Amino acid sequence: MFRRLFRWIIRTVVIAAVLIAIVAVSDYISHRVQPNSVLSVELDGTVVERGSSSVLGLLSKNETALNTLRNAIDRGAKDPKIVGLEIKVLNPEMELAQAQEIVALIKSFESHGKWTEAYLETAGESGLGNTPYIVASAADEVSLMPQGDLNLMGVQLRELFMRGTLDWLGITPNFASAGQYKSAANMFTNKDFTPAQKEEDEGLAGSLFDQIVAAMGAERKLSPDTIKSLIDQAPINADDGLKARLVDRLEYEDEFIERVKNHGGSVHKVVDYTDYARTSLFSNFSGGDEIAVIYGDGEIQRGGEGFDPFSGPDTTAMTSDDMTEAFKSAREDDDVRAVILRVDSPGGSMLASELIGREVELTAKKKPVVVSMSGYGASGGYLISIPAAKIIAEPGTITGSIGVLGGKFNITPAAQKIYANTDAVSRGANVGMFDMWTDFTPAQSKQFEDDIQRNYQYFLKLVSAGRHITVEQADAVAQGRVWTGEQAVNLKLVDSLGGLDDAMAAAKGLARLAPDQPVGVIELPAQPGLLQSLSSGKMVASIAQRPAARLVEPVVELIRAALSGHAIFSAAYCPVVPML
Repeated sequence: MFRRLFRWIIRTVVIAAVLIAIVAVSDYISHRVQPNSVLSVELDGTVVERGSSSVLGLLSKNETALNTLRNAIDRGAKDPKIVGLEIKVLNPEMELAQAQEIVALIKSFESHGKWTEAYLETAGESGLGNTPYIVASAADEVSLMPQGDLNLMGVQLRELFMRGTLDWLGITPNFASAGQYKSAANMFTNKDFTPAQKEEDEGLAGSLFDQIVAAMGAERKLSPDTIKSLIDQAPINADDGLKARLVDRLEYEDEFIERVKNHGGSVHKVVDYTDYARTSLFSNFSGGDEIAVIYGDGEIQRGGEGFDPFSGPDTTAMTSDDMTEAFKSAREDDDVRAVILRVDSPGGSMLASELIGREVELTAKKKPVVVSMSGYGASGGYLISIPAAKIIAEPGTITGSIGVLGGKFNITPAAQKIYANTDAVSRGANVGMFDMWTDFTPAQSKQFEDDIQRNYQYFLKLVSAGRHITVEQADAVAQGRVWTGEQAVNLKLVDSLGGLDDAMAAAKGLARLAPDQPVGVIELPAQPGLLQSLSSGKMVASIAQRPAARLVEPVVELIRAALSGHAIFSAAYCPVVPML
């Protein structure tokens, strides 16, 4: 019997060894790159902060994941077998800050002595195309489809005002805000711009416009006046774009692909960036120093679902439970030397923001924390960033919005229009304070406004302590006003400009790691598996939602919250959605 057991053990060990060898060989072959290869990047669909290499990730065809793109281009720049980069800019939806980060990745790739080629189908078909064009223009040469257009028509911030509609419906808004520029509720309380809101939007549009002009001019070696003149002439057809030196050649995608394959008279093997970036099966067994990248993506909510199909097109939310777990994991992992908080959020629940901010503070007492802001790091998204040792943003990041708002709707007049009525028996003077069937009483209104102001003063104290300025200085740049990253760095709300790679360098420095020292990167919070995503309905919602919903996202969010029973009490939210 002993011999039989021994033979069984030997056979099992041999079979396991053979299987491991087969897997190792397959993994090596799948990650092998031939010399003289070209890395191929395709930008299509919504640009998201974080993608997945799981089965669920493979189903997400209509998005471009920045983390995957960054990993591929960074590795390709240092890989001697990769000699060039082709970027096919098809139909991406992205913020200016995201475009700026992709441009920085392309320029870093070129700095390693490698060539780049970009192809545009069109820069905006039925909308603005500034960001796709800015990305393409970062390449050595830009090709445009012969029937493509260059919709480089500037910047617009369109505000929606629904007070007239609410009056017609018979719905009374009861809102309060702290900060003269905290304008998220203006869509319900006003019929037009307030002077402060107009001033804020003018300043924001001006900064974004200047950044776009500068980027286009620098890459195409055209003067700012020339770019502004071309913007005023847009949309520009392909032939005129070629004459204006906005593009280098007109060709179809198949012609572009064939030309890249034979770039410089050599035959190149083209490698898809998603395959190139795919993690090796054995990459997680290396051990050693690590840096945790914690993604704070989406509207900030209390709880732990991490998904809200009514919050916007990303179908994701930053929840206090998920973020708490992520920070605790990074804090307690001895291999993690520093933490990068990657923020892309317009804010949300004040309470949830404070819960997350507390975890950032606790982690910062133990390990260096660096914030990297993407498209948005505003309102609650800014609050959670305050405890970090360093805040880094892109020039086009929407940030600040340091203020608080809250309120509710009274829908009784609307119900009476359809001959419905309601009444209640209650005990307690303020039991109906957040009842959607009543207005605030004068006493309740004062109490509510006092609470909003108290939260605003608390917010200012956080900014004062975290940014090492006085409360008065914090109040002067707060008041709910939104800034670009370029403006915020001059106001001391942001330490420096840059992307995640710059945050990584800063985190290494604070952790006393050598700049060129290899470190492992772990991404948190843990992503849901396939079954969990199916059960939550996330896959269906991801397919159903479209980027066009961004314009009405603030309306949907504030109405949903105001009717939810907690009346968006003490919300820190920024609804600004620039059209680029």
